[in-house]
Amino acid sequence: MKNHFNFKSLAFYGIAIGSVLILFNVVTAYGEKNLKAPAPIEGRYRLNLSQNLPNCPQKSNLVLDIQQSGIYLNGSLLPADTDIQQAKSGEKRPFLNGKLTPQQLNLAGTLPTNVCNNRVAQAITIQSQLEGKNLKGQIALGSIPKAIEFTAQQEAPVQPQQTSGSH
Repeated sequence: MKNHFNFKSLAFYGIAIGSVLILFNVVTAYGEKNLKAPAPIEGRYRLNLSQNLPNCPQKSNLVLDIQQSGIYLNGSLLPADTDIQQAKSGEKRPFLNGKLTPQQLNLAGTLPTNVCNNRVAQAITIQSQLEGKNLKGQIALGSIPKAIEFTAQQEAPVQPQQTSGSH
């Protein structure tokens, strides 16, 4: 039984376990200090444009709907009267794709023809800075030479209505 407790074996296993613990603590400290999750920005944002988009009768009739997966974003530009269920239905609509970098949102894609009575889909780019739960940035369309400034405020999420029934 004395041969099983060799000093060299115990020293080897002690050093190996100690090294793993030290490495674990170093990696954990680094992760807590340097690796942060991106800000959650998913939701609907009502746009306030500095001027009308081409073929749009009003400048405040658009909503930017953003879905988020980490730093990757998908979104769509919708008329403000589009409800959430209609927006998430199976209808095919062009999407905006992009990334969220620290405090900056970049989306690019196609402006659908049902937005602003356009006859053809247009290339669109949205660049914005996060300011709390609000956005401030520019929309660039392929058909206009100058970007349009905007601000956007996040809408409160719609809670599903519960029906109360009596027994």
